[in-house]
Amino acid sequence: MIRRTTALIVAGVTAAAAAAAGVALAGTDTASTVEHHTGAITWQPCPAGNVALECGQVQVPVHWQKPNDDSISLKVARLPATGERRGSVVVNPGGPGIPGTQFLIGFASRFGSALRSSFDIVSWDPRGVGGSAPIRCPGIAKNSDGIPTSVSEREQFEQITAAWATACRKAVGPLFDTVDTMSNARDLDHLRTQLGEKKLNYYGGSYGTRIGQFYADLFPHRVGRMTIDSVVDTTSENGEFIDGATRAREEAFTDYVTTCADRAGCPLTGMTLPDVQSRLAPLIAEEPAVGGEIVGNLTSPSSWPKIDEHLTKVLAGTYQPDKGPDVSGEVLNNNVNCLDLPDHRSAQQVIDDSEVAAARYPLFGRLFAATTVCNQWPAPATYRPHRITSPVPVLVVGTTHDTATPYDWAVRTAENLGAGRLLTRQATDHGAYGKTDCITSAVDRFFVDGTLPPAGQMCVG
Repeated sequence: MIRRTTALIVAGVTAAAAAAAGVALAGTDTASTVEHHTGAITWQPCPAGNVALECGQVQVPVHWQKPNDDSISLKVARLPATGERRGSVVVNPGGPGIPGTQFLIGFASRFGSALRSSFDIVSWDPRGVGGSAPIRCPGIAKNSDGIPTSVSEREQFEQITAAWATACRKAVGPLFDTVDTMSNARDLDHLRTQLGEKKLNYYGGSYGTRIGQFYADLFPHRVGRMTIDSVVDTTSENGEFIDGATRAREEAFTDYVTTCADRAGCPLTGMTLPDVQSRLAPLIAEEPAVGGEIVGNLTSPSSWPKIDEHLTKVLAGTYQPDKGPDVSGEVLNNNVNCLDLPDHRSAQQVIDDSEVAAARYPLFGRLFAATTVCNQWPAPATYRPHRITSPVPVLVVGTTHDTATPYDWAVRTAENLGAGRLLTRQATDHGAYGKTDCITSAVDRFFVDGTLPPAGQMCVG
């Protein structure tokens, strides 16, 4: 699940240092090949309402290439198996920036009964998030002067962005440079050893699919049964990634307008899509937070009534954006994406790309493309985009009208993996597991007995 954005609309990207020494590819990371069996997790009850959760801690180094230096504690949680236990399935719900331990509480009732009976369901707060050394940067001013439309405006935008990112980096210290997904994948492998598992059984949604793919790249022979749902493409650099994420949002908004008449509170009833675009595009250009509020609630159709309320205020002229100074969440989200997705473009190239995006995506094209922050990010990128393969089957779940990660990313990832099996949900949504019996039962069967769904299987609804 890609985070809601406001003044800075950045779905995922990276700094201009892809050739930095920190880049690691499968088979080249010598530190990652060492097994660490240093003990087991001490689980303590931490119930939340009716959810019988157990919590613990796992220590990991801040920098995996310097394991004897500073360390941090990761918060982990599990839902113990309700029947005869076969092992653990580790899950990550996405983000970047969503605490997995909180996700377990809200999602507990949506895991399939077959999975719950056979496996402990385990999740963790990734480094820099929730209960795992959270990154906080209070008092940092954000860009709020509209969307850059010229090279000079873009250069000013970059100066402001670099200033608050640099200030946050100084305040946070070494952890700032190591909240990347490569480090998260190494954390995940250490968690595997602490759970006593020889191989990793893993479910990842949205950004969590990037963690899973990076894990398969670094530790291909430690992958057990892996399912990735609403897939993030790992072959794209900044510009390509933003283009795909913007396309998903634009298509989702089309579906939102199409279903407007079904919601009593929708202020757009009777308007055509071009009418809506021509009415809203100037308002978003003037105040980016107008678009940010829309994007933040587009991910799930269940949140579309909130867009109705938002647009009612916007069209009435009564909307007031939140301009609070604390952008810690944006910094964390942007930081992870900037470390993962290199961006070597100049201000001129960013503006040129935003012009193309504006023509393709009338509402959100310039909003996303012109406000990316990664080409001037102070921390160097740690990953070079490339095709990731897997020696074992990976179940890839894609939704035809995914509202955040386009369906073709899932199709391409299944092909790139080599051993990928694509399972399709025909719907408008983000994340398929736990929302339809067809998908949930297929994923559960794969985890419980290793049976993949038939090639080409389509689940409707």
